[in-house]
Amino acid sequence: MCGRFAAGAGTLCDVGTDHGYLPISLLAGGKIEYAVAADIRPGPLASARRHAAVAGLEDKMRFELADGLDFPGAEGCDAVVCAGMGGETIAGILGRAPWTKRGVRLVLQPQSKLDELCAWLRENGYGVVSAALAAEGERLYVAMLARGGARGHLWAEDALAGSGDPLLGKWLESRIRRLERALAGMERARDAGEEYRRARRTMERLRAYLEGGTI
Repeated sequence: MCGRFAAGAGTLCDVGTDHGYLPISLLAGGKIEYAVAADIRPGPLASARRHAAVAGLEDKMRFELADGLDFPGAEGCDAVVCAGMGGETIAGILGRAPWTKRGVRLVLQPQSKLDELCAWLRENGYGVVSAALAAEGERLYVAMLARGGARGHLWAEDALAGSGDPLLGKWLESRIRRLERALAGMERARDAGEEYRRARRTMERLRAYLEGGTI
């Protein structure tokens, strides 16, 4: 899923690369020309280096022990992948790298705080231009393609609808069920603060979309 959006890049930076599977797969398939594997932890970065060596791709990769995009030469990347981390973490990484607004292809797969990330992107000069869903067992994951200065979609569901994703309905139902459980828990705890109000607004928006296809 992330690979589909990243394909065609000249130099891809995979932030939080873990074992380096994504850039190695893209390089092996001839989908990108060069990759930077970045991770804040030495262990996963060493693992990525070993996997690249086994694949015979070390000469097409660079390995950076770094927090996000905070390393020399990062601006030379024309595509950035931030996957498997929270939306607030992704926003922080991009916020410290304003050069990503200059036409860089951003492939974002937040594990949490999806709406907050969409709002941050919109407020900080980025646009979500496309999105896709992938299933892993019963769980659905959403990846978004964003660019600085682009006229983008308001929310992830708008981007998914725009691409005609066949899993959109199932994804909306799953999100609504999770929000219902969270709201019930907050009601039992008598916690009706801003988080409760935000969750209720989100649930109502998703229900309206599911029922009518519009917000």
